[in-house]
Amino acid sequence: MDYIFPREELSALLDEITRAITRREAGICLSLMENAPEKGPEDNPGTVYITFERGMDGFLSVCADEALFVRLAQGMIGTDDLPPEVVEEVAKEYLNVLGGLVLSRLFQAVGLPARFSVPGFRRGAYVPEGFGEHIVLDYTGDQGERLRLLHHISLEARV
Repeated sequence: MDYIFPREELSALLDEITRAITRREAGICLSLMENAPEKGPEDNPGTVYITFERGMDGFLSVCADEALFVRLAQGMIGTDDLPPEVVEEVAKEYLNVLGGLVLSRLFQAVGLPARFSVPGFRRGAYVPEGFGEHIVLDYTGDQGERLRLLHHISLEARV
């Protein structure tokens, strides 16, 4: 059975890790938006995502403006001229690192091993069928880009 971590604690953990990883890996400073617009990123967004397969319920995704994913890839690889396929692969690796740290911290907190899928990438905002928003964290990058981190849970789990 999946363990359900308290929403407020999971939200704080996701926020802390997202900001730290983004700054460490790419030098991008994210600021949490207090009054975020209803819509997520709109500048040719993409979504990188993972599904938790054991230990924790849900689906974790990062939807960001293309400019933020490009900066992320440039910062992580250390070069400016990157084709879109490389940007997508780096975005998947970014979420792989972020997801791994989240699961590591959850294991430390509650002792429950968890696992997630191989990250995927899609153009536009993506939410799989059968999942609803549980946690939504909206950020702006230090150059005005937008990033939205979402934790979704199964609609069946909400009943």
